[in-house]
Parts: sequence; structure tokens; C-alpha cells
Amino acid sequence: MMRPASRGMHAALALACAVLATVGCAPRGALFGARRVTPPPIGPPAAAVTMPRVVERVLANGLTVLVSEYHALPIMRFHLLLPGGAAYDPPGKEGVAELTAALLDQGTTRRGAEELAREVEFLGGRIGAEAGTDFSTVAGEFLSKDFDAGLELFSDVVLHPAFRVDELQRAQGLMLAGIVSGRDNPASVAEVCYARWLYGAHPYGHLSRGAEESVRRLDRSDAQGFYARHYVPDHAILVVIGDAPTADILAGVERAFGAWKRGGAAVDAPAAPARVSGRRILLVDKPDATQAHLRIGNVAIARTDPSYVAATVTSTILGGGFGARLVEELRVKRSLTYGAWSGFAARKAPGDFRVGTFTKVETTGEALQVALDVLDGFAAKGATAEELARAQSLMTGQFPKQLETPGAVAGKLAELAGFGLPRSDLEAYPARVNATSLADVADLARRWTPTADAAIVVVGPADRIAPQLAKFGTVERTTPAGCEGPRAPTAAGR
Repeated sequence: MMRPASRGMHAALALACAVLATVGCAPRGALFGARRVTPPPIGPPAAAVTMPRVVERVLANGLTVLVSEYHALPIMRFHLLLPGGAAYDPPGKEGVAELTAALLDQGTTRRGAEELAREVEFLGGRIGAEAGTDFSTVAGEFLSKDFDAGLELFSDVVLHPAFRVDELQRAQGLMLAGIVSGRDNPASVAEVCYARWLYGAHPYGHLSRGAEESVRRLDRSDAQGFYARHYVPDHAILVVIGDAPTADILAGVERAFGAWKRGGAAVDAPAAPARVSGRRILLVDKPDATQAHLRIGNVAIARTDPSYVAATVTSTILGGGFGARLVEELRVKRSLTYGAWSGFAARKAPGDFRVGTFTKVETTGEALQVALDVLDGFAAKGATAEELARAQSLMTGQFPKQLETPGAVAGKLAELAGFGLPRSDLEAYPARVNATSLADVADLARRWTPTADAAIVVVGPADRIAPQLAKFGTVERTTPAGCEGPRAPTAAGR
């Protein structure tokens, strides 16, 4: 069981580190009775967003500190972004980034796990850590009146983790249980198998939770080694937002983190992964599944690509909710699914552009055909003016909601700094969305929509689905467990 002081933060960080939208399942029996729904109208122009004033300071040890005052609520938010996530797990040690993060708030050299949890809970605060793909994150939140005490607890977690063997074994057991239980969830299986099928042995080819085989062999020295390599100040970004004067915040950060020792070598981005050539289909046998889950994608662009914002507009047109083309064709017109989505993975090296949906087992082939037809048409012709306007309205309208809390702002600022992007990109985001043209969308759709070259993963009862996939080409089979570990199948050409 996760201790009370960290349960909510772990859940929040897990959501914050997600790079793609996901679609929930409808109640059984309600999935295919969707009536035709008129797409939402184009909304009014979004209200102007005023970015908070941010003061930047680099400490002598190289820690970049971003501070912004926020006086609407009496809270303080700490958000530390560290240079190294699951993509930096050593070969054969997949899952060590996640294990390291999970152990941070489970006791320090100064406080045992229970003592730490009690002190955090006594202040009504939260501390938690999470490993993403390229970065690891530690976040905390306390009342502003408890700034000094909260910052001391937060820095203790970051600087003095104990990595006690009993806590490591407990965290390891939870990770293993999560891996095993994940095999019962077709959507989870689809994500795991898609990552390995597309990326192969590339660092992006495994999820942060690792594989059962690798997690079992992790020990205390592995967590300590990952911590020593990646939890260093000279390549980290600390964002502090809250109800306190900037000078007081900076002085507190200097006291708490000024003695943190530099780590040395920079953490380079992973090498660019190779794109899949041709349509490569993986069928993952899950005999008890009542729905088939589909993923279609290929390697595309990095988060730092100048066209990234325009690419997200393009993706929104294709798979961003009601009115999106995939939803119209798969759900509204044909009732083949409850939802479909698409998205670009935001990563240091080129990530992928993927499409996802689910359908009844009996309509797997039909749904895949419709999805491929939509992708072919989108790549060939791009979008209509109405589709572009609706996507721009949706994205700019939602943008202010993404900055409503100190935690959300802190996450955005840390993300930009972590990818080496200017903070001005945050304020410029609505204008860049609206500046995206039909020509931009057509070009991006042509370049990155997975059509003739695509990694395709289908999860469901293989014997019932295989005949439906025969017309699409050669199909390789595996099982949910077969997608894990060094012997997992990968698309041809790896």
C-alpha cells in the first residue's frame, strides 16, 4: 500500500507524465449503441492568457531555479525535473528509473518511511516522485505558512534517500504485481506491445514499469547507481510557485539545495529511432478479451521540432474528440467504437505519432480497414477549413484551463526548460496554434500520418481475429507476456 502522504501525488504525477491521450471504456452493452452526434460548434475566441512573472536563478552547483509568485491560494508548489527517465534504464535493468523514484519518499537517511509520512501528513502536504520517459520528477505541495518545513522535507527526500532493502523489496513487489495485472488489461497490453513492436531495442521500446524479468533482478545497488547518475543538480530544473515573496523563496532554495554536489557529465538524448518500413502487423493473443484494441503508428518528430505545435493541431483534427475525423468515421457514422484518438509523443529524440481505438472482436478487421482508409485520405488531402478552425478553437479554448493551478504551471515551465525551449513558447502557444495553416496541416499529414509505413498492433482473441487480418498482410503472433523482455518481437528491419 502506498503511504497516505504520497498516494495522491503518485497518481497526479502519473497523469502529468502521460504523453498521449487515452480513451476510457464504456459500460458493457453501451459501446456500440452510439447515436449520431453533431460535432460541437466552433467556440468564440479564447480569452487572452497572461503568463506569470518568472525569475530564474542558477545556483553555484548548476541547479536551475524558476520562481513565480502566486497569491490566489496559500500554497507552495515544488516541481523538480531531473535528467533521466525510463529511456536511461541500463540494458537488462529496465524499470530501475521507476524503482528509484518509488523509493524516494519511502524513507531518508534522517527519517524512516513512517516518520517521513507522518511529518508530511501532519503539515497536510504531499510529496511524490515518478519516472517518465526522458525525465524523472519529484513534486511536493504544502501550505505557504509551512514553506520552510515543507521545503526541508522535500529536500530531504531529494538529497538523502535511504534505499532501505525492506522498502525496496516492497516497491519491487508492487511493480511486479502491476506488470502481471497489466496483462489483464487489453489497453495496457496494447501500449506495452506497441512500444516494443515499433521501437525494438531502442530506449523508447519499454515502459517505465520495466519487464518482469528485469525488475526481479534489480537490487539496492541498481537504484543507488541510477540515483547517483541522474539525480544531480547541474542538469536539473526546480520550479517553485506559491504564496511567498520571490526573495524568500530563493533564499530558502539556496539553504535547502545549495550544498547539493554536481554530478558531472551531461545526459545526452537517445539516438533517433529508425522508422518502420512497410505495414508490420503484430497480433497479441488475449483469448478472454471481449474487445480488440488497435494501435497504428510510426516514428515522427521530437518535442523540440519547430513544427511540434502545428503537429498537435494536425493530430487534433485527426483524433482529438468529437468532430475529429477518426471519431466521425469510426464512432458516429459506423458505431464501430466508443472512441478513437491520435497523438504525437513528446520526447527528446523523435517520438512516434500513433492512432488508437478499440472495437468488438467481430468487427476488428472492419475497424482497422476504416482507420487505415481515414489515414490514407488524411495523408493525401489534409484537412478542411472547418476542421482546422474547430481544432484551433478547441486547443486555444482549453489552454487557459491547463494553467489554472500552480502545479499545472510548474509542470509546463519545467517541461519547457527540460527540453531546452524558451519560456516564451508558453505565452506564444495560442498564437502559434492559430497561425497553423491548411498547407501546414497538409504537409504534416503527408509526412507523418502512418499509412503505407506503419507498426500495427492488435490485441484480442487471436484465433477469432487472425482471419480478419489476413488481407492486410503477414501477421506475427505473440502473447502479452511475450511483448516483454529482450526476446520480444519487433517490427522487421531492427
